[in-house]
Amino acid sequence: MRVKLTVFKYLFPYVIFGSLNYYFAKEAVTYSSPIIFNLIRYMISTFIFFIIGGKFIFNKDILQLSIYTSLSSLLWALGLKYVTPGESAVLSYTMPLFSIPISILILSEKPSKLELLGLIIGFSGVVLYGLPLSYGFTLFGAIVTVVNAIFWALFSVFYRKLRNYDAISINFSQFLIGSIIFSSLLPLDYDINFNPEFFEGIAYISTLGGAISFFLWNLMVKIEKVTKVTVLAFSVPILTTIEDIFLGVIPYKIQVIGISLMFLGILISRARKIEK
Repeated sequence: MRVKLTVFKYLFPYVIFGSLNYYFAKEAVTYSSPIIFNLIRYMISTFIFFIIGGKFIFNKDILQLSIYTSLSSLLWALGLKYVTPGESAVLSYTMPLFSIPISILILSEKPSKLELLGLIIGFSGVVLYGLPLSYGFTLFGAIVTVVNAIFWALFSVFYRKLRNYDAISINFSQFLIGSIIFSSLLPLDYDINFNPEFFEGIAYISTLGGAISFFLWNLMVKIEKVTKVTVLAFSVPILTTIEDIFLGVIPYKIQVIGISLMFLGILISRARKIEK
């Protein structure tokens, strides 16, 4: 029996970095507007991909990718103004549910029965995991965070559509265009309070939680179809819970059940990667 593990070499660092993203982003966005928060992180990410050899690409697909990525980032940051990091994570991980119809529509990638079953089981785990947190949701924060998940699914599909392009150049181009978008929006809200907490948050969310995480996600959807990769995103709340346990935060029983369902969903969705 042989198991193909190619995608997992990108998944493991992605999950580790992603499990901390929400806390650092909340820290930074508390002291800045969502627009300037994203402008700074996008400019830093642009520079990172430039110095490692990114070349500018411009076409209709790259432009759409950049718009979807920027809208996802903006709405995610805006949502974090109103919800906690844990709530944001749960709401954001509705993304795999949206990835199926979008990938069918744009890429004609239909999920297998096992992939669909794994997604449904994993998503039910997200719902159970989020129940103890739901009392704190604000309607506006919840809505914009879920809409962020739709745009996350959209730019994931476009990463897949552009899989024949160099990933470094794709990310350089999307962050450069995104920087221009956020620069144009800056007059709407440029509030910022420079302090150690802001610098700590923006440093992480621009590098490990930003440029590198986007790049790793891009590499994963280059390898496998979107519906299969997006289920793997459930690994992030699983690791977050494990980290919380080590910090002395004991999850509710229903969250343990939710985590178990997420893990089961991943296993089922990956079943066809096992070859005899």
